[in-house]
Amino acid sequence: MENKVKNMETTADFATLSQNEKLLFSQFRKKINTEAAKAQLKKLEYNLSDVTVGTSVLKTACADANALSLGGICVRPCFVRSCAAFLGIGKTCRIVACISEPHGGDTTDIKVKAVKRAIKDGADEVEVTVPVAQIREGNFSYVRKEIKKLRSSSKKRALRLNLECGMLSRQEIVRVSSIAVECGVNSVKTASGMYKGGNEAEMITDISSAVKDKCIIKAEGITNVIEMSSAIDMGAGIIGSKNAGDVARSVLAAAETEV
Repeated sequence: MENKVKNMETTADFATLSQNEKLLFSQFRKKINTEAAKAQLKKLEYNLSDVTVGTSVLKTACADANALSLGGICVRPCFVRSCAAFLGIGKTCRIVACISEPHGGDTTDIKVKAVKRAIKDGADEVEVTVPVAQIREGNFSYVRKEIKKLRSSSKKRALRLNLECGMLSRQEIVRVSSIAVECGVNSVKTASGMYKGGNEAEMITDISSAVKDKCIIKAEGITNVIEMSSAIDMGAGIIGSKNAGDVARSVLAAAETEV
């Protein structure tokens, strides 16, 4: 019967099924849709790095992230240890420490110490903001040296870079993305806005061309299912959202109702 139900997906004979077979078909499709939706939720991360986010919000969000099996939660370094406790030993999502937001203006030594401390406190991955001021000065040798040191300090943990695209030009974004790949960075994040005169599709395309599938692109600032779907279609492998819980529930609801 299972094979018959599967085959009905590609035939025009649905009307010939008995009521019981139609029910089985519907249940099978719902299972497939739900499983696919859950796979998509693993790309979704809760952005909790805003300075207004406190312990009570984090506790609720961690419970939400665990229950929905989201891909991760992104928090400031001072909250990594608390979130590790909130999520517990059986946590279903990653803890990502967001270091040196929003401009990456800390010295390299400070960033390196922050990376090591975040990992010690329980971070599964670290996401460090690039030195925006140095990039805008054209000091790419500084940028390369910093990324190499960050890569070394993160050891076996994934290293991500927050590009802060809204503060950089198209050429600067492409250049830094290329350097990131050279230095073994695992992911680059678009972050606040986009370069002047560009749009999201162009920005992700530019970054994708620069990294050549050698690191994952994270699209930040997603607010709903349509934006999430669009970002994934454009090539983003990680989706960041401040209301990830609501987005996740919308994804699951759509899967449950789809026939």
